[in-house]
Amino acid sequence: METLGVMIRKWDRDENGTYSNPTKKQLTKQIKTLHKKLKRERNIHTEFTIEKDKYENKYHTHLIIHYEKEERGIYDRLSHFVSGNEWKKRKIGLETYNECNGKYGLIHTQPINNIKYYRWYINKFGDLQTLV
Repeated sequence: METLGVMIRKWDRDENGTYSNPTKKQLTKQIKTLHKKLKRERNIHTEFTIEKDKYENKYHTHLIIHYEKEERGIYDRLSHFVSGNEWKKRKIGLETYNECNGKYGLIHTQPINNIKYYRWYINKFGDLQTLV
């Protein structure tokens, strides 16, 4: 199986047009819904953790997606998740990420070379949850 590392920073928009960050409970529910939608189209496993930002009272999510078929459908579903439509390459330091900015959030993905290190990295502050 192939693996893909994903970081999602999601925000909600109310009827007045102001943005707010979802709570940890809301993010967990949204990630479980995303997993169900990805699971309909292909055989995948998802591991995720929700992490609190260092400086603000906001949350973001790290995921490891294990998939068998081509990743184009995964990118389409992820961009739909944040209402984005354009993926761009972004270079930060030595790493290159695929990034999608949308109306309801930001996603960046990267291929995982060392799965043990990536699991350690995302498991620093919270427990890793697995969805099959």
